[in-house]
Amino acid sequence: MYSVVHVAISVTNYGESLNFYKMFGFSIIKEWKAEDLSIQIAHLKLNNMIIEIFCYKNYVIMPEKSKELSIDLPMIGVKHFAFGVPNLGEAYEDLLAKGIIKNNVKITIGLLGKKYFFIKDPDGILIEIIEL
Repeated sequence: MYSVVHVAISVTNYGESLNFYKMFGFSIIKEWKAEDLSIQIAHLKLNNMIIEIFCYKNYVIMPEKSKELSIDLPMIGVKHFAFGVPNLGEAYEDLLAKGIIKNNVKITIGLLGKKYFFIKDPDGILIEIIEL
């Protein structure tokens, strides 16, 4: 009966964020901008996933502690979203080649038995890359 429709994030730089998510294969399916550019909104789609991006001219910066996984996970609220891949090693090499990650990103086997690693978008939003 229910299905996930989208994940919404707020960003500081509209163009930079669009370009970042396009590197994963997302494409813009809808956009809206206020005449004074006080807010810009985009829906980006990849397969069945939609990311809704909000960019306010007068934004509020995310607390630094929310950018570190070990500190953020115990705090109540949405933590991150994940991109699933069939081969984590190939995804790691792809993101390394694109300059999204550095060699110091660690692949981990989680408590539920899945291999994963984390990256951050341009605003420090945590994204898990997990092997399906």
